[in-house]
Amino acid sequence: MKEIVINLIENESENTKLDFKQEQYPIDKGNAKKGEFLKDMCAFANLTSKEDKYIIIGIEEKGGTAVGLKPIDGLQDQASYQQFLNQYIEPEINFEYREFVYKDSRLAYFRIFDNDKGPYLFKNEYRDNLPKSPTYRAGTGFVRSGSSTRELRRDDFEKIYAERSSIEDRSNDIDFDFSIWGFTSQELKYKGYIKHLRVDVINLSNRSIDLDIEAKIYNKKNVRAKCTQDLAYIFFREDQEKSLLAYQSFQGKVTPQFNFRETNVRFENYKEYSIYEITPSKGTHTALRAKQKGKQIDIFNGQIALVFSRPTEINIEITVRSNDFPNGPKTFEYEIPQEEISEFLDPRDL
Repeated sequence: MKEIVINLIENESENTKLDFKQEQYPIDKGNAKKGEFLKDMCAFANLTSKEDKYIIIGIEEKGGTAVGLKPIDGLQDQASYQQFLNQYIEPEINFEYREFVYKDSRLAYFRIFDNDKGPYLFKNEYRDNLPKSPTYRAGTGFVRSGSSTRELRRDDFEKIYAERSSIEDRSNDIDFDFSIWGFTSQELKYKGYIKHLRVDVINLSNRSIDLDIEAKIYNKKNVRAKCTQDLAYIFFREDQEKSLLAYQSFQGKVTPQFNFRETNVRFENYKEYSIYEITPSKGTHTALRAKQKGKQIDIFNGQIALVFSRPTEINIEITVRSNDFPNGPKTFEYEIPQEEISEFLDPRDL
């Protein structure tokens, strides 16, 4: 990616998909120019071109051509930029913000990409109440035109909607497979009717596809869903306390600590159901990429634990989001019958 950005600096002038900025966008409170960031990002996201768009920071330009460098002091926080955008513009804009070194100068760039859910519009009015600070009404949108930015017109909306309708719907390219497994960890192996639900995603097509996935598992009288790591920690502490009560510890013995690992899975428990959501790894924008004609094993990284009091059916709802789903998220509903669950529960485990 760095090579692409350097090539843009050395060989291209500002155009519809490229802009040079001398300084980083300010988004701190009280800065009259922070609205410029919202306007520019909105304008690039509304371009119907499938090519990546770039805003390169730290470039002095003349007539749209890079003529010098103005190194930046430090990289801003991408999460802060994303939060500021999400506060005022919808739908969410995909971008990455990275630092790089060019000719011993510290620069940065925004890469705006895969934004095909337009039009991108202000959902709230932006008003900073400072001299020379712009005001943007709710419902306003912008688009790049040459090397400048203008407000969206009717023909722009028609072009954006026509582009959206031409997107191939790939929601039928994926499916899921479920299986019940026993735990092998010391904390959970001999703890009764506790099983691991493995969820695999299958890509039926000849092209890879980026997905955001969450699973909703309904709690019932005889089964509840838990987070594996949280459950293992509870049993670890219980065993630790029993060991102390039984005077099995001795002076100088170091009690091993329970290590929490990064699972990229967010867990939330409610009265009627539990939700597991795969979170993107650092530097990525989607939870996972399903490879062409392949199966991705255990996409929730072993974190779905089912605690049974007796065999009962499991109801699962999988919600999938993708830029390749033009009609929005797709929901898959599955049921693992009681008879199948019974095969994996040994009465001797209780």
